[in-house]
Amino acid sequence: MEKTASWYRWYVVVLLLLVFILSYFDRYILSLLVEPIKKAMNLSDFQIGLLMGPAFSMFNVLVTIPLGLMADKTSRKWMLVVGIVVWCTMTTMSGFAMSFLPLLLFRFGLGLGEAVVSPCSVSIISDYFNREERARAISLYMAGPYLGAGLAFLAGGVLVSALHSSGPMELLGLGRFEPWQLAFFLVGIPGTVFALLMLTVREPKRTEKIGAQSGAQASAVRYMLVRWRGFGVVTLGATCNFAMSTLTLWNVPLFQRVHGWTVVEIGTVTGLFYFTAGPIGTALALWASKALGRGKEDSAMRVLILGLFITVPMSALYPILPSPELAVAAMFIAFIGKAAATAGGPAALQMITPGEMRSRSVAIFNTIITLIGPLLGPPLIGAATDWMGTPKAIGIALSGFVVILGVPSLLIVCLGLKHYRKLAIEMAGTLRAETDGAGPVGGAVPA
Repeated sequence: MEKTASWYRWYVVVLLLLVFILSYFDRYILSLLVEPIKKAMNLSDFQIGLLMGPAFSMFNVLVTIPLGLMADKTSRKWMLVVGIVVWCTMTTMSGFAMSFLPLLLFRFGLGLGEAVVSPCSVSIISDYFNREERARAISLYMAGPYLGAGLAFLAGGVLVSALHSSGPMELLGLGRFEPWQLAFFLVGIPGTVFALLMLTVREPKRTEKIGAQSGAQASAVRYMLVRWRGFGVVTLGATCNFAMSTLTLWNVPLFQRVHGWTVVEIGTVTGLFYFTAGPIGTALALWASKALGRGKEDSAMRVLILGLFITVPMSALYPILPSPELAVAAMFIAFIGKAAATAGGPAALQMITPGEMRSRSVAIFNTIITLIGPLLGPPLIGAATDWMGTPKAIGIALSGFVVILGVPSLLIVCLGLKHYRKLAIEMAGTLRAETDGAGPVGGAVPA
């Protein structure tokens, strides 16, 4: 590829990374507003769990696969533009909510808008890079959840504290709004800028199609079910990791109730962890993809497993440690493992997926991991805390959730690595056969 084409490819990756960061900022800002929203609307921890999990995830789950199918057949760029506008509008509208039901509905809309982000972005990046470079590009893109959540906690914590100090404000003649409502307004605005920047992205030509040889034009679900062992291993590993990430949604209540920290203190520490442990985990993923899988097709899957070996034990430990210093240290290590596993999952998926169904495969992948992670995790943890009768029991609920889900998942993924490896080798062989018979299949950048 020409140098200019290479620069442009990485520009696209960075822009999509920024969009991903914005989506996580809007998604996580609610976790900084738990206590004022609970007080304003007289909500239980279970209702807060519904807002943080199912309210966002339900529509996301319902529309992700249809939108993934659409993305495989139409412009992914324009789908991203529309998605950005929708989710940022829903974030802004959340500031007008005065009770549980409207806020629940706006969180539904947030999930609807963000459902296009990963299927479209991972597919676009995969078509801009060949198999040798793809893992690096996707690993960089997958730093988005950690940078976005870090920005939400770090900058969001400062923003929420400043708004709280200022108190309620009159806004453009629309009435008097509480600080938590103003926070939603302020984080929803930047979406317009990113929607406009997406217009600079050229839709890449779809690459690595193998439909003529393997029937890949048929149902993506059928394709994955026939190869369920290989796809199942990577999906289970990513599901486990995503479920570990939902613990962060409860970090503010955990440190407030158990250790007496303020929102600014929690937000600053958590945000700094995302900005430090996140990049460290991503760098670990980039190193491990070479060191653990040099010359092997299953390197991305090995990265996912390495991340899980780090994050599962540390995620189970930090909510129940007796001092905030020990909890913070364990949480930092857990963040590194989650970041490494987050980079490995989508990269591993793309190494066993034909080009003509990349968006659909990511959509199916995201649907499954969302069902277990955000959809079930937050409300179950909230319900367990309510059941134990004291808000300070939240640490036990968090730790129990990790042990029950994480330990069996890690064992199954390790035992199933051989099935993923077999499928990855078969995919590489199929692509080589297609290349020998019909010319190059990947990596070209459109003029």
